[in-house]
Amino acid sequence: MDERVKMLMLLNYINAGAAVLAKFLMSGAEARELWEPGKADVAKEAVGEKGLARLRAANNEAWAEREFERAQKSAVTLIFIEEHNYPEELGELKDAPLMLYFKGNIEKLRRRPRVGVVGTRRMSSYGRAVARGVGRLCAEYGMPLVSGGAWGVDGESQRACCENGGDTFAVLGTGVDVAYPQSNAELFRKISEEGALISEFPLGSGGEPWHFPQRNRIIAALSEKLVVVEAPFKSGSMITARVALELGREIWAVPGQIGSYNSEGTNRLIFDGAFPYISDEAFLTACGIEPAKRKGAPAAEPADLSAEDRKILAALKENGETTIDNLSISVKMGASDLLKNIALLSAKGLVFMSAPGRYSIRRKL
Repeated sequence: MDERVKMLMLLNYINAGAAVLAKFLMSGAEARELWEPGKADVAKEAVGEKGLARLRAANNEAWAEREFERAQKSAVTLIFIEEHNYPEELGELKDAPLMLYFKGNIEKLRRRPRVGVVGTRRMSSYGRAVARGVGRLCAEYGMPLVSGGAWGVDGESQRACCENGGDTFAVLGTGVDVAYPQSNAELFRKISEEGALISEFPLGSGGEPWHFPQRNRIIAALSEKLVVVEAPFKSGSMITARVALELGREIWAVPGQIGSYNSEGTNRLIFDGAFPYISDEAFLTACGIEPAKRKGAPAAEPADLSAEDRKILAALKENGETTIDNLSISVKMGASDLLKNIALLSAKGLVFMSAPGRYSIRRKL
């Protein structure tokens, strides 16, 4: 194994980043001095006594060599800092990861503009609808979507992107071979087929609590525009937004109700100067995309709609996401007849189930 590759893998194993690497290399030391017992002083200065002990224990067990073989067998690509295919945006981080594990197609990550989507795991039905809407938007306009693959806003935005044929990238707080949460295993499989799973953590790494705040900096760096859908004031999503702001990324926050716990963070971001995500058109225009070129979205209501259909659409436009029971009262139709009309409107792409038992109108009508 190449000495530099081995050095980067061992440093990454003990969670050392670019700052540690720079400190070590500035001393004029050679890579092998990290693991040679007789060359302790420079290595200890760079990584500390505990870090050096962990690093050398890993070397004694041939960890780097075995990890490299595991990655090859699992079709996982290892990308090291300063390599041509290492995302250059990560170099803007104060302590960039020394290596990344990729499972999927890294080349698609080069497309622009890249949209980051983050938000709470405990999303509301409103948050779910917006997250899925942004995911569909990214798919329809060919914008790569970057998120964390977690429960809630992350997973819903990425699931909608996949369902509509888009490319999405999940930056994980585990190894790329670990499905966390397990309920998203099928989603991760789809992401790896059309986009990629990304992690700085070694294969087999579990979801340690400190992993997730750390991985958020990668989401922030890879995102040209970061959309915060729903976020409590003290949350991982707000950490991501702060890092993105420090890196000069555009922050877009979805307005929420005053007093809503899930909207405390997003509303504060808007108050502090973030762009309010008030419509797809405004966001697309900021991305340099002509909204009229959207694929698959009806420009207007079809002419062959019945009076009942138009009444249903009007009620959904006015009231937003709602249940069949509430819609039945609004349009004065029986539930069974209403469901038939809803099915026909769904087939025409005018209405969709935005949450279990709840329906919404496509926003382009």
